Amino acid sequence: MSRILGSLAVRFGVIFSLGMILFLGAIAAAVIWPDGRPTIFRLVSPREAASIARAIEGTPDSEHALILGALNTGALTVHVLPDFPADGNMPGHEAPYLKRLYGRYAVELEGRPFQVQARGDSALPRGERGSDSAVRLLVRLKTGDVLVMERAPVLLQRLSTRFVFVAGAGVVILLMVMLACLQQMALPLRRLSDAARGLAVDIDMADVPVCGASEVRTLSIAFNDMKHTIRGLMDERTRMLAAIAHDLRTYLTRLRLRAEFISDANQQARAVTDLDEMSLLLDDTLMFARETTRPASPAPVVTDAGREVAAFTQLRQEIGEPVSCEGGSQPVPVRCAPLALRRMLSNLTDNAVRYGNRAYLAVVRDEDMVRITVEDDGPGVPPETQERLMEPFVRMEPSRGRDTGGAGLGLAIVRALARSQGGSLVIENRQEGGLRASLLLKAG
Repeated sequence: MSRILGSLAVRFGVIFSLGMILFLGAIAAAVIWPDGRPTIFRLVSPREAASIARAIEGTPDSEHALILGALNTGALTVHVLPDFPADGNMPGHEAPYLKRLYGRYAVELEGRPFQVQARGDSALPRGERGSDSAVRLLVRLKTGDVLVMERAPVLLQRLSTRFVFVAGAGVVILLMVMLACLQQMALPLRRLSDAARGLAVDIDMADVPVCGASEVRTLSIAFNDMKHTIRGLMDERTRMLAAIAHDLRTYLTRLRLRAEFISDANQQARAVTDLDEMSLLLDDTLMFARETTRPASPAPVVTDAGREVAAFTQLRQEIGEPVSCEGGSQPVPVRCAPLALRRMLSNLTDNAVRYGNRAYLAVVRDEDMVRITVEDDGPGVPPETQERLMEPFVRMEPSRGRDTGGAGLGLAIVRALARSQGGSLVIENRQEGGLRASLLLKAG
């Protein structure tokens, strides 16, 4: 039973069925709720009409008022006229059903003349003749008077007077059905979509709660399994790269020792340079792998970005690099680990000096974010390649030499570090020329 009721299709069917039952119950309550008026419109039966006619004929004229008063209760309205009104008979006497009905009236009334009228006599007061749209039976009594018997058609009238109640109940019930459907399907699916969107930022996010309909639970379990599988693949990649780097460093060390025995000094220097660049490439690759798989810190450390940028600028100026800082060293708290901030500043500054000759650093507080910019005087990059430039092993200069730009991991590492701290990296061209790299981090 739980498996059947756990299906999303069965739940929707049950919810809509209950909603329909409640809606029909509201309409039925509006129709049959007792208020002193009849709920069914019909003519007086032939036997009832004959009994009333004989009762009026068998009593003196002085007692007719008492009998009529006793009969005018509930659905029935009875009164006496001197003659048939000018309204005439109701049309449609040739219908088979009406022929049979009139035949029964003729038998029960024992030859008394009668008519069936579809509207009231406007010559009578409304209190005596009932509703303007009443269908009534008129019988000629043996005394010469005309007996009028009618029932008011109050079914449609009751529906019209209670339309607001019926419509309001229908709207409330349908809203309840809609909210129940949203709770069963829309909210779990929204939770899954938010988790899928957050997976790209934090692979170590908490598992999605397994609840709701069976289809939603199955989807949640599959999503959690996929997340764990991706996490395992990324960890395995990092371990594999670390193992490869360890083995390669062993061979690089041997080659470095053997390079010392090269007799040609020029060739020896070139070999040593190549080996050093290979070692740096391994360091960058491991750094990128570690940062892309590092779990996000639940509570990032608050660092004074203004002081860190000022100290970094001073250090670079002391070794003779063309680096400057705008805005001084005012305190600007930012949610970022100090080591991560220094590594990002180092990579961005190296790119600015290498490709743009100079680096201009600045720190700006923008509401709840802190923007750290590194600008240069270089040629910039085409707009269509700005996003691709932050991908690993992508660079504008085709060579892989360290003196011309390295392996293309600098910006990829910066973006990975920024994401691990809850921030982002944006690259854009300056209007006055050059490139601007902006680190957007959360304010402390």
